Amino acid sequence: MLMGGVVMDTLIYVYIIQSIDGSYHTGCCDELAIVLAKYDKYKNLLRNNSINLPVKLVHQQKFKTNQEASTIAKEISKWTKQEKQFLINNDWPEISKLAKKFN
Repeated sequence: MLMGGVVMDTLIYVYIIQSIDGSYHTGCCDELAIVLAKYDKYKNLLRNNSINLPVKLVHQQKFKTNQEASTIAKEISKWTKQEKQFLINNDWPEISKLAKKFN
């Protein structure tokens, strides 16, 4: 991104939000605060979405490229609720076991 003649590095966030019913939703974006504000502001528009409001941010990771973040978000989206909880809780021994399954 170019701002005022200076190249700015834009970080891409992979996030997991938790709905009031305990379900998780994974995504990626470059403006995490805006995404979270939209969930709150547009709750009436999101009624037909699979997300039950209100939501809470439970995990975020920064990546340098959209491609990398998108790949990770898609992979996390396939995980079970328990696997996502390992990530949210920073349970690295369990996350390591997951990584070995995919090698």
